[in-house]
Amino acid sequence: MDATDCVFHARVELAAGTSSLLPMSDLADTDPAAYRDAIAKYDDTPERQRLRDTVIPGLGRSWTEVVFLSPVHPHAIWQAWFEIRGRRRPPMEFWAIPAQDLPDGTVVLDRTMTATGDPIDPREVERFDREAHRASPVTTAKNRGWLEEMARRGVSGAWFHGIPHVLAPGPVRLDRAHVVPWEVAP
Repeated sequence: MDATDCVFHARVELAAGTSSLLPMSDLADTDPAAYRDAIAKYDDTPERQRLRDTVIPGLGRSWTEVVFLSPVHPHAIWQAWFEIRGRRRPPMEFWAIPAQDLPDGTVVLDRTMTATGDPIDPREVERFDREAHRASPVTTAKNRGWLEEMARRGVSGAWFHGIPHVLAPGPVRLDRAHVVPWEVAP
């Protein structure tokens, strides 16, 4: 199935009784255990602790009140890692969500002026254009540099660091989404 008009999210178990991706803050009521696990990931550094409460300009919502999506096809990150490290990443699946299905008010955040945990400069946020969106088949230079740094340090993680975030205010329906494995080229 074609994913050129899609955005992507790692395939996760959905909260009971839902068929949508929910913002982390919504999990506090619908799945408290999942919420505790998700919010705990922000406890590792002071910057990430501040990130939880960072407000997204133009949305009036905090970092935990939006659904994070990638405009870059997951295979691009998988391919970059393979080129850098010379070995394949374990299989992983992603939701490929048609851009047309994103809620009104969805924006793109591309941090170019502020650092993690700092207030976001409004110039780093723009409206997401559902009609014009095309998934990128290659990763960003910033992401590739991050992956190279991780390889030098002998660690892995934060695969989507350095890629603009598509931020959806509220649940993201998965009615027309399909699953793509990141090891398979589009």
